[in-house]
Amino acid sequence: MSWTRLGRGLIGIILLAETLPLTAAGQQTGRTAQAAAPAPAGTGEIRGIVRNASDDKPIGRARVIAVADVLPEPRVAISGADGKYAITELPAGSYTVTVTRSGYASQAWGQARTITGTPIALTSTQPAANIDFSLVVGAFLTGRILDEDGSPFAGALVDALVARTDSGATTLFSIASTQTDDRGEFRLFGLAPGQYYISAADPAFRSVSTPKGVLHYSPTYYPGESSAAEAKPIALAGSGEPPKVEFRLKLIPPARVSGQLVSHDSRPLLSGAIIMSPIESEGLPVPPGENPSILPDGRFRFDDVAPGRYEIRARGQTEASGAALFGVFAVDVAGTNVDGIRITLRPGAVLEGSLAVESPRGTKPPLYSTLHVRAPLTDGSGFGDSLTGTVQPNGSFTLRGIMKGPHQVMIDGLQPPWVLKSVTYRGADITDVQIDAAEKQAFSGVRVTITDESSEVTGVVRNARNAPVANTGVLVFSQIPIFWTRTGRRMRITYTDNEGRFSVAGLPAGEYVAVASPWVDERDLARRDRLEAWQALGTPLRLDGDRGKAEVRLQVVAAPTGGTSPIR
Repeated sequence: MSWTRLGRGLIGIILLAETLPLTAAGQQTGRTAQAAAPAPAGTGEIRGIVRNASDDKPIGRARVIAVADVLPEPRVAISGADGKYAITELPAGSYTVTVTRSGYASQAWGQARTITGTPIALTSTQPAANIDFSLVVGAFLTGRILDEDGSPFAGALVDALVARTDSGATTLFSIASTQTDDRGEFRLFGLAPGQYYISAADPAFRSVSTPKGVLHYSPTYYPGESSAAEAKPIALAGSGEPPKVEFRLKLIPPARVSGQLVSHDSRPLLSGAIIMSPIESEGLPVPPGENPSILPDGRFRFDDVAPGRYEIRARGQTEASGAALFGVFAVDVAGTNVDGIRITLRPGAVLEGSLAVESPRGTKPPLYSTLHVRAPLTDGSGFGDSLTGTVQPNGSFTLRGIMKGPHQVMIDGLQPPWVLKSVTYRGADITDVQIDAAEKQAFSGVRVTITDESSEVTGVVRNARNAPVANTGVLVFSQIPIFWTRTGRRMRITYTDNEGRFSVAGLPAGEYVAVASPWVDERDLARRDRLEAWQALGTPLRLDGDRGKAEVRLQVVAAPTGGTSPIR
């Protein structure tokens, strides 16, 4: 079972909405029509080798599955005794390839980048070779689920969940699912070493019809919490006897959160947007309920909100060309409706400046219209800066609205070899310094400089047998904790290529640590104790000057067992 509503990011809405055309009744669409058609012919190929990650020995009888929109059904190949497989006669398209084998954790190609894997772009003329997999022996987890009265609960739906970053937002994914037996016991298997959150749900309360509509009850999280923010992770090392999990189910109905946005001067809103996101905690960042709504008079409503602590952020405008207005409100949800919230929107700060281009290598400058100067909140949220900041043909830019609070100035849209060199304000370098925006504050004369010459950290990642490791995350970050912020430029995550190589450009001069692991994730950038744990496992390096070069060889490491609290 996969809790699809968990696999989403922060929920945001705007006052204007589009309607999608309806499909006529009985019309055959999507995969229904596709399934009725014969498989398209093709000449493309996907081939590679499946190996055991512990000793590099080939794995036979592994199922390699290729899925694509151009196929009516998945294509499957079985690896031979030499571990080799080939899926042939494929039409051109984008393919997701996964491997399963009894006794091993299943794996998707490029899973280090995203839990769902990285698609493979296949053409009809060039085969996708060297799509190799290194499978790890699967760990298992056993436990028991109890009803609220302490009796065994039969038929409970149990999931092992991991948190990953998708499109900048943290989402949850179910790695393995099962049901409890008549004794309330369960066994989850095929799990790779790492940290997992365990959830259990009563199938009778997944969707419940009531006079007021359908309610979707949330699962209960180990060690028995209805709020995902209170969930505790379980670490699986891949060896030894795993801990046994036992907790009681809780049935707490979802709630409604509603209120109204109003401008500070009581003028009507011309436009607006609102999001509700979980407040950072040690547990899981489960997003709020689905299908939020907002009316032209500013009234808003979130339905189906699971228990937890949330922060509502709102943005609006009363003048088409005026500065954006902002408001924030914290709310605790515990199974009862929260109505009557009033959020007053107040003017934000305004930031304006100019772009400077330095080209020691003589590279053609980027197209200004593709560049956007931004000032996100230092917690990583982009909702705190208005949707402006596009660099104009003369190099100027203006952010007409920045929410009150700490922000980091940066620039989006740069392509190699271009990197950010510096951000200055009133003669001071604020590239690595947050700015504290206040209501109606004006930041004028900000200068953003980009350059085509920068530092570079390169290297190769190998396993214990000195074989290169592909599609594995590499985290490079400053040794100085003061720079450990979500928006800091001294922390980068990249991924190795098919030969285990990686490259990171644009880091300022300083002392750094590099670490490679399949469990590196963008959430690590916001968790001090996770970074401390990675630092103990990493390899130190130094960049002498902003044009310095460093080359390192890294050995892939397992995930640190500790570290769940966010940076405060």
